[in-house]
Amino acid sequence: MAAERFILTPAGYEQLRRDLEDLLVQSKEVAEQMADVHDDTDFGEEATYHDVMATKERLDQRIAHLRRVLQLAEVIGEADPDPTRADPGEAVTVWDFAEREEVVFQLLSSEEVARGLPGISTESPVGKALLGRRVGDVVEVDVPDGKAKYAIRKIERRIG
Repeated sequence: MAAERFILTPAGYEQLRRDLEDLLVQSKEVAEQMADVHDDTDFGEEATYHDVMATKERLDQRIAHLRRVLQLAEVIGEADPDPTRADPGEAVTVWDFAEREEVVFQLLSSEEVARGLPGISTESPVGKALLGRRVGDVVEVDVPDGKAKYAIRKIERRIG
């Protein structure tokens, strides 16, 4: 079984690292709340204590996930190993045949997109279709409205 890896831009890695720091602070605050609630109530029957416990559990799960992502992260660098191929962190300019216009897709990991960085996930149908493709390639993608057809016009390294 291949080890899971997360390809991140430097900006994405930094955002995830800051998110982890914020979650660690929140977790400490919730732990203090748990101690306060425990001291003030009969915790076995108190809904407030159970709510705080559930919040702490969710935070701990998110913290564990982010730690794992950051541990397994492969941060892309300035140098592009193959500037002719669409890879994570790159902006891919395509001609959208249906809309008859150029569209730019910034290819990012799902972790980066989930944290609000502008772009499309490399796990999305369009992201998957563009990965590894080259200028001049034409791709067809199943999208919610049917099929989209794109011709790749330009690939640029934009790692933010």
